[in-house]
Amino acid sequence: MRSVVLATVLLAGAAGIPARVRAQGDAPGSDSDSEVNDDTSAGVVLDNAAFEQRLAQSEALVRNSQPTVQVSGYVDFGYFVPQGNGSGYVEDFGHVYFPQYGGQFGWVFLGDILAPAVNTRGEVADLGPAPGVTRFDSVNSRGAPSFILNEVNLVLRSALTPTALITASVNFTPRTGSDFALGDSFDVDIAQVEWLPTDSQRTSIFVGKMDPVFGIEYRDRKSDRRFGITPSLISRYTTGTALGLKLRTKFGSGDWLVLAIALTNGSNTTEQFHFYDEIDSNAGKTASGRLAIRLLPLAIEIGASGSAGPQDRATDTQHLMWFYGFDLMGHWGPVELKGQWMTGHADGEAAQGVYGLDLHQGAYLELDAMLTSSVGILGRGEFRDAFVWLGDQRAYVTKVWRATMGVRCVLTPRAVFKAEYLLNGEYDGIPPIADNVFTTSLVMGF
Repeated sequence: MRSVVLATVLLAGAAGIPARVRAQGDAPGSDSDSEVNDDTSAGVVLDNAAFEQRLAQSEALVRNSQPTVQVSGYVDFGYFVPQGNGSGYVEDFGHVYFPQYGGQFGWVFLGDILAPAVNTRGEVADLGPAPGVTRFDSVNSRGAPSFILNEVNLVLRSALTPTALITASVNFTPRTGSDFALGDSFDVDIAQVEWLPTDSQRTSIFVGKMDPVFGIEYRDRKSDRRFGITPSLISRYTTGTALGLKLRTKFGSGDWLVLAIALTNGSNTTEQFHFYDEIDSNAGKTASGRLAIRLLPLAIEIGASGSAGPQDRATDTQHLMWFYGFDLMGHWGPVELKGQWMTGHADGEAAQGVYGLDLHQGAYLELDAMLTSSVGILGRGEFRDAFVWLGDQRAYVTKVWRATMGVRCVLTPRAVFKAEYLLNGEYDGIPPIADNVFTTSLVMGF
């Protein structure tokens, strides 16, 4: 059986291969559709002897189906400096800015709650003093600069059979407790079995809690895979993991055509957003899919994604929640360009406490480049135009843009330092909000 490709993925986690190598690996278990690139584009120099030794061990593990568990993961430690009180919105007192909502909603908030992100998890410096709602403010810096242990990630992998791999990923997040209770928490973001039923290993079937198939940003949703630090403004709609079934298959010479489809309990919104529903509240399921074409001579991939299913958190199936979008990714040596545009809608059901959503549109375009083997830079431009509401109680009007500038320094094959400055802005009637952020991250793999 040809197991080298699968073994490479197992090795990537165990050996701590840095972000760019793993994120671009086109291998079973990696859940990535990108082409494999040379190591110099990753900005690291690998220990080849150790690499070959671990590769041989991984090949033996898969080939012989030994009941061996490979352990990998990382520690993400950071420091951030927020502007203002650390939150990304203001209340429209007296409906001064948007008087048309005066007779419709009791509270109207302007801006973006998740704009002042401080880490790859998308956590913000502060959730602010919003009235009429109780939220878990995981960081709660209240505008103060702070060190933060963003995440400790633990990944376990084992071969069940020569063609099946089980993977689990657990995240531990130390946070401040209150009222004599600990604030520390953990979440399981991956718990899946991947089966490769064909000799070519170009088709994978996943069962469990798994990565999405919508768009491309899910591929580097973890800090050890992401070139920079913070996720995009639209990542909240596409990077959440969900329970269900997934199929991914590739066709043609060079895998120029890629198809992925999934059936899950709910959408792939992130858990900290209004809509996530891990255990389904209704009998319906969400279908999603992505079709991608690789223009191999140009090293470009173009994709189209969509998802539709009953409204998350609703107990009935009367209203759909849907999204669709397009994405683009190109890789040329040490330079990578990626972007995505999307739109979506959900009616909401106020009687059940379910929010409605009009994502008029949102998009980002990011350029990552390694200038040397150890130093890289990034730039990202993006915007989000959305309206979120809960019955006649509250509404969130978002018309924001963001410019992100960052640097990446590869310290060792297992340690990467990153820094970013997020310049958040508002447009079309939203008043200026002091919510810029400077943030750093030191990711150490094991």
